[in-house]
Amino acid sequence: MKLSYTALKTFQQCNFRYHLRYNRGLPSRPRPAAQSSRALHGALHLFHQGLQQRLVQDTALFPPAANALDTLLAHLKGYYDNPLRPLTDEQYQEGRALLMRYWEAHRGQFPTPYLLEEKFTLHVGPFVLTGRIDRVDDTPDGFEIIDYKLAQRSILPPDPLQLDVYQLGFHARTGEAAKKLSFYYLRTGQTETVEADEPAAAQSRVRALCRDINQEQEFRPQEGAWCTSCDFREFCPAQSRTPRPIPAKSRATQLGFDF
Repeated sequence: MKLSYTALKTFQQCNFRYHLRYNRGLPSRPRPAAQSSRALHGALHLFHQGLQQRLVQDTALFPPAANALDTLLAHLKGYYDNPLRPLTDEQYQEGRALLMRYWEAHRGQFPTPYLLEEKFTLHVGPFVLTGRIDRVDDTPDGFEIIDYKLAQRSILPPDPLQLDVYQLGFHARTGEAAKKLSFYYLRTGQTETVEADEPAAAQSRVRALCRDINQEQEFRPQEGAWCTSCDFREFCPAQSRTPRPIPAKSRATQLGFDF
């Protein structure tokens, strides 16, 4: 069974929500911000990919315009013009403003990425943990994982679980260990950086969480701030006096493997 950081976090917050989403396969509601996030991530990926190619290949083929603001904005325009999943005018204008802020914050000077949009897969007990890392920079202090965030910066510190998953993903792909993880908040231009733990310690914590998922049988609801945005409140006995019956069809079942 495949798991992601989002699935692990869902289980940490509420076993019942995890059960409906990942065991029963109930779909979540579309999020309007998802299309903007996809376009911004894609534009930044193409932009940094151009910088990367300029250095590893003949620089004559990739002129200085590769790091120009117009180049970055042109990549976003490609998503706006996409007839299959176009951005709205509002999303496009906001995206332009955010990318202009991103470019100006770096003043046109960008690090050469070590990895871009790198997918990873690793086995944890009976589970397959998958994900994607936005960017990794090779800095004088060591490897730094960069994660773009469209959401507003939280007053809470970065989630340790996300740090662990990204560290394990990077280690699985390269055999190396990252020294830092930085969240770049596109709406504010702020960066929040934390030190990364060693892969062995990260693996121990993620493995323990996967063991809990594997052994869980009751999947009781756990109330918290996440309830307000939950897609399954109508089924939840903690949120509804007369919850709807859970659909019988199951996409996946709990596995009974030993760790």
